[in-house]
Amino acid sequence: MNIVDKLQTEGQMFTKDNVSYPAPPPPFSAIFPCDAVPFRSRDSIRDEILEALKKDDVKELGLYGMAGVGKTTLIQEVAKRAEAMKLFDEILMAVVSQDSSIRKIQDQFASKLGLSLGDDKESDTVRAGRLHEKLVKIGKVLVILDDLWKHLDLQAVGIPSPDKHKCSKIVITTREKDVCDQMDCKNNTFLVKALSEEEGWHLFKKMAGDCVTSAEVGPVAIEVAKECGGLPLAIVVVARALKGKNLTRWKVALRQLRDSAPTNIKGMHQDVYSRLQLSYDYLDGEEIKHFFLLFSLFPEDNAIPIELQMRRGVGLGMFHQVGLGGKMQEAREKADFFVDLLKSACLLLDGDEEGTARVHDVVRDFCISSIASKGPPHVFLVKSGRELTEWPEIDTSADYTSISLIDNNITQFPCGLDCPKLKCLVFVGCGQEVNIADSFFETIKELNVLDISSVCIPLFPPSQGLLGKLRTLHLERCALGEMERIGDLKGLEVLSLSGSKFEDNKLPKGISLLTRLRLLDLSNCTKLLIPYGILSNLSLLEKLDLEESFDEWDEESGEEFYIENDGRRERYARLSELKSSSHCLTALMEMHVKDVRLFPKDLFFPKLTTFRIQIGDLALDKNYSLSKAGLKVDFKGSSIAKDHGICSLMKRCDFLQLSRMGNMIIFRDGIPNLKVLVVEQSDDIEEIIISEEGEAVFPQLKYLSLRHLSKLASFCNVRQSRKPIQSQSLFTDKIRQM
Repeated sequence: MNIVDKLQTEGQMFTKDNVSYPAPPPPFSAIFPCDAVPFRSRDSIRDEILEALKKDDVKELGLYGMAGVGKTTLIQEVAKRAEAMKLFDEILMAVVSQDSSIRKIQDQFASKLGLSLGDDKESDTVRAGRLHEKLVKIGKVLVILDDLWKHLDLQAVGIPSPDKHKCSKIVITTREKDVCDQMDCKNNTFLVKALSEEEGWHLFKKMAGDCVTSAEVGPVAIEVAKECGGLPLAIVVVARALKGKNLTRWKVALRQLRDSAPTNIKGMHQDVYSRLQLSYDYLDGEEIKHFFLLFSLFPEDNAIPIELQMRRGVGLGMFHQVGLGGKMQEAREKADFFVDLLKSACLLLDGDEEGTARVHDVVRDFCISSIASKGPPHVFLVKSGRELTEWPEIDTSADYTSISLIDNNITQFPCGLDCPKLKCLVFVGCGQEVNIADSFFETIKELNVLDISSVCIPLFPPSQGLLGKLRTLHLERCALGEMERIGDLKGLEVLSLSGSKFEDNKLPKGISLLTRLRLLDLSNCTKLLIPYGILSNLSLLEKLDLEESFDEWDEESGEEFYIENDGRRERYARLSELKSSSHCLTALMEMHVKDVRLFPKDLFFPKLTTFRIQIGDLALDKNYSLSKAGLKVDFKGSSIAKDHGICSLMKRCDFLQLSRMGNMIIFRDGIPNLKVLVVEQSDDIEEIIISEEGEAVFPQLKYLSLRHLSKLASFCNVRQSRKPIQSQSLFTDKIRQM
């Protein structure tokens, strides 16, 4: 008992002033001191986020953007402003990263709160309960989850749900837009883009120091800064690596950046490319990784057509169950899906035009330098925009799988390429004439994709017949000489001759031997003539593009030749030839038929979903060029039966223009997807719609034009009206005025 009495006596000696309490957690601004460089583009996002955080109904916010774009720096600046404005009682931030566990995230929060979560034996659930209890007691809490890669279970960590704990808010940063959606940030997401050229140069000067203002280094430094593409991380790394260096080092760095091989720029691989590597590795499957790498074959800042990437992908057998025995439409859908995923991952950017995408310069350099130069399975040689006049030296030990030579002035192809594993060859010139050696293709028999464009090719070498595995061939914007041996390419599935010119303006008859062809692009081949008998052999054709191209469809006749004033003339293609592929065709673009009488009554396209077809000569219409399924017909006063092939097309239109119709009743059954309807110059038309049951004939109609219809009595004559015509509100007043 003496010991007990002694302890009690000693305990009475302590007062509140003698007791030591844990130090309160430091303010956010002390943990992350302010050193961010202000930018107008960033300030606007910061202010938008702060305004959103003030709103009671906003519980979750998300920032997304590519690696190194400055998401963490921006959200730290937001947190400091929120702290200064006293918007929250506590602001906590944890770096989640790709491989963080629940326990690691809990430890970060506990450390900043001065909270003990127990020893290592405690379960994650018990620890989560203690953290949750602490956060609820604090009151208004802002929780920042930095570098989130996938959905995070807030309850498992111990973070109060914003829906249940009204005082808490969650902000995430991520490279994946989908993660924002998964974390319920759908209506409050902010894309952090690269800096503008002016902002990038401002940051570069700050990091590189006074040397960039010298007359000697300055011009080179400006070009080096541009190569960083406005990516803050790359700007900081490159600028610091070159700070204080002489002109020679600056020039070497610029050359390496332009060659996508920054081997001597300190920190480029370790700090920049390593982060991009994580994004690349996180892509799900080799298929999408290979598809992504194909974007690096293009020069910097190119708006890259997704259609072109799809065609190359088909040629390379990239899309499983598509191509051989598959469908081009499915391949395009898969390509669009991949592009959406890559944009969501901020590895691709929106292109300047619809249907295109861009790859950031630094991301492109990463692909070439860190992925496609090391292999396997993909080894690329890319020399674009270099103004080369000779074929580049080939490293025979590299086992190249793809070679891209774009915007160069090379005129002579070598006798051969020692690249037995080459699958894809892209050669885009500047309009020069090229000589392809007879033996050029002999050593690249594994080639699947060949693109030789923007050149003059007087003669194709006989060795092209050795390309038995070639599936995609692009010869675009070319002046082409003799090409009859193109028929040797029996495995060809995709052929584009867009913008090219031919001998005598005639499509080579050898194309009729390409019986496995699924896509034929003849767009912008002005003055093109298609001889009779080619199209009828292409029975597997799924897509045909004739924009600004062949329109000399011949009359249906059994004669192969007929007599003109200057002698015998070969007949041209007939529309009836498309019957052989009508069961496969899903896309028929910009087909122009001069007279409605040339269109066979029994020509049907049961699978056609994408088309723009003009029959007769009608004025241009902006809505037509934007349509997915557009049809323009000048009947020239004639009528067609309701079982005519043209009527079948009408039922699938979203744009329909009809001119000089006879007294036809077309719209009895309705057109469910029609958005634009133009009826004009038809003096015998008394009614547009005759509906027996009062059904919604045009439920999607957005635009209606009725012109020069002298006998029009009513738009819609409903025999037994049970419910109103949905589209009638568009034009009721106008009809009354008539």
